[in-house]
Amino acid sequence: MNLFQWLKGGGAATIPVQDDPSAPVVRRRYRFSGLVQGVGFRWEAKRLAKQWKLTGWVRNEGDGSVIMEVEGRANNMEALVRTMQKVPRFDITAIETEDLPCSGEETAFEVLYE
Repeated sequence: MNLFQWLKGGGAATIPVQDDPSAPVVRRRYRFSGLVQGVGFRWEAKRLAKQWKLTGWVRNEGDGSVIMEVEGRANNMEALVRTMQKVPRFDITAIETEDLPCSGEETAFEVLYE
């Protein structure tokens, strides 16, 4: 199996979420710990964020964790995190969450590099 097949085949089924205009728009910072680097975590986050119309960014940290800041409808954000937890090639051992003020400035979800 080549790398592309591994990345494509190792994903979790997407949790369907209907766009709920009454759901609040929020911004959160997540820190994911565990086996989250070198397994396509950031690219899966970007794919899901685009699907659910979320903005923000994701980047690897020097300590082996991944930081993700996301802005959008709360129900879509929760679905993104639940889906990431179900991807078999990730082994998320902890998730820290921090609520942040919405910026409204981003138009896409980006993968950042240190």
